[in-house]
Amino acid sequence: VNKFQLHAHTVELIYQSSLLHTREELTMVVVGPLTLNAVTLLLVLIRWGCQLIFGSLPSFTSNFIMAQGVWTVLDPLAVFTVDAVLGRLAYSPDTPVGDAAKLYWHFYRAERSGAAGVIITLFLYTVHFLLSITILAIYLLRFHNDGRMLDTFQRLTAKEGMYFLPHDLELSNQELSYIVKKAEQWRGFNGERRKVAVYDHIWTAEDPLLSSGAPSDGEGAPPPEGETSTHVIIYTLYPSGIKQRYRHFLRQPDGAITEVIGETEGTTATEDMAGLGQSSANQTEDKDGASASLQLRKRKKRFGRTHRIEPVAGSGCGSSFAPDQ
Repeated sequence: VNKFQLHAHTVELIYQSSLLHTREELTMVVVGPLTLNAVTLLLVLIRWGCQLIFGSLPSFTSNFIMAQGVWTVLDPLAVFTVDAVLGRLAYSPDTPVGDAAKLYWHFYRAERSGAAGVIITLFLYTVHFLLSITILAIYLLRFHNDGRMLDTFQRLTAKEGMYFLPHDLELSNQELSYIVKKAEQWRGFNGERRKVAVYDHIWTAEDPLLSSGAPSDGEGAPPPEGETSTHVIIYTLYPSGIKQRYRHFLRQPDGAITEVIGETEGTTATEDMAGLGQSSANQTEDKDGASASLQLRKRKKRFGRTHRIEPVAGSGCGSSFAPDQ
């Protein structure tokens, strides 16, 4: 080695290339890109291990690994650009030769033709590009920002119904229970307080045979099919006796709990919910092809004072916000 000097933009390495064999010159060409690939792969493995152990890492680590991977992919092009600007593609014993031209001049001195060196150099850089882009793609899909890109891709390409999609303004049983407890404890500056009322809307479909007058023994007959919707209303009570609705929620037959915003003019919130549930029941009957009549039974109860009427079997919407006594 005649000269070795580091700069901010390049490295000056001058050695007697005529004394090297072909495999040694190949090593000099690929040692830089392979080192970058090894470092990037090591960082990806460290990121994977930390994700398994700690769950997640700060976002700047993900950005650093991504920048390292991008630079690894573009490294041969960047080195070639710097060497071309500095005039290192031509051979000179006093100046270093660029990596892209090393094999060309090596075969030119040995065989008076550098075509083989150009082909081998292109092949090596192609392999390096495929290897580095594969590592970068795996990292971006599975590890960058905790695999957000893979999650987005799976959600966009998954079949309908594979992922749970909540309704707008949907909330959990625990959240509704917290809201109800806070409402019961609330007191206003002028003596206002809040109370919770619960309405169960039960739609039952009668047996067509029973409705047509067919005889039935009445014993051992299964209960009529139906759906139950629960309407929870929080009222603000003023000392003057005025009652104003504060918030209200609807638990649908499928178990989803949603907050209801607004109501139709000329009707109460309870009537709106009854109409909503009746239209849902009618749609279910249209799909089944049944012509059974629907009966609506509404029962108003004070919250937490009496037992709740639970939904029919299969609805999967058990309530946890009304304690039994």
